[in-house]
Amino acid sequence: MIRSYITLVRGDWRPLAFGLLCAFLSSPGQTFFISLFISRMAIDMGSGATELGSLYMVGTIGAAGLLPLTGHWIDRLDLRLYTILVMAGLAVSCGVMSVASGPASIILGFLLLRLTGQGLTTHVAVTSIARYFHRQRGRALSLIAMGFPLSQGILPSAVVLVRATDDWRRSYGLIGLGVVFVALPVLMILIRSLPTFTRPTDIGSGTRSPVLDGLRIVARSRFFWFALPLLLYMPFASTALVFHIQAIASAKGWSHELVALGFVAYAVSHASTLLLLGGLVDRFGAKALLPVMIFPMLFGLAALGMSNQPGAMLLFLGLMGVSSGLAQATVTAVWAEVYGVTRLGTIRSFATTLMVVGTALGPVAVGALLDSGTTVGAICGTLIAYGFSSAALAKIGMKHGTP
Repeated sequence: MIRSYITLVRGDWRPLAFGLLCAFLSSPGQTFFISLFISRMAIDMGSGATELGSLYMVGTIGAAGLLPLTGHWIDRLDLRLYTILVMAGLAVSCGVMSVASGPASIILGFLLLRLTGQGLTTHVAVTSIARYFHRQRGRALSLIAMGFPLSQGILPSAVVLVRATDDWRRSYGLIGLGVVFVALPVLMILIRSLPTFTRPTDIGSGTRSPVLDGLRIVARSRFFWFALPLLLYMPFASTALVFHIQAIASAKGWSHELVALGFVAYAVSHASTLLLLGGLVDRFGAKALLPVMIFPMLFGLAALGMSNQPGAMLLFLGLMGVSSGLAQATVTAVWAEVYGVTRLGTIRSFATTLMVVGTALGPVAVGALLDSGTTVGAICGTLIAYGFSSAALAKIGMKHGTP
């Protein structure tokens, strides 16, 4: 297994490094990173969990609506130009967040960060790798997805150490400068003189709107609609719980340091899963692995709901990392397996739009439950029931043919 990864890296280390760095750079718009500043934002804004979760929901849904409009261009533009545009957008997003001062500007900041960070930067990473690698697509996606747990393991501890949560505006301003003056030049160096990797896929000409291509293609597939509840589950549940992780920790009597340690456990388990199990996609197929990817997280939810011991936090985030690792290696590979790579960016951006809606609804739903006094155990039990049901539907959907 290790030898296959070494061979893969030796042959194509520059595209893989590009994808890994893009995955890492998605962190300013990821929920885990934003959650580090939520408590301070709430104080500055004078908001409760429900109100701030609602602002986040509005911004995230706005980003989801814009993703198909911007995501399909990766199929049509040279990857170097597309990457420059995305990184410039990420820097602007950080700049907007650094000067946000009220609900309207916070919503705009959330929208831009979710679109360019969590949305398009991730889109660049996984789409470029999935369409370039064929025989070892699962391993390649697993390697570049290491950028996600790296950021999740490093950044929360760094924020706690420097107490950056007390000045979230300055933190985002510095990140924006780093994207422009450090990250973007490195990305351009990595993919220069790689025309096979950077050239757009040829999708032909026609009068149809490319924005609607994703909808037209997946709407004809019964598999997609059976799998959709499961595809929504991970972003809905994980985003909601991570967004409110500080509130959950307070309810359980756990410290901020324990939360930071929990994110380290998440990152380690996430990375280990990517390395150890990423090859399963190449062996068994992503479609076959889809229904089972959430089961580690379900066991973690059970621990979180039933126990007030500090180890429950570590177990929950660790097992959620296992499911996240399986999802990182599986979901994009599913689109390539089922629909091919010619319009992969278009199809993935449409599917991701629906999944991002899940990330938007999760925090406001769980925030409302927390504000109403619902126990953490009851919330976890509801999420476990939803998870089992969605996995069963996805298993049924595997029996249906795909286009």
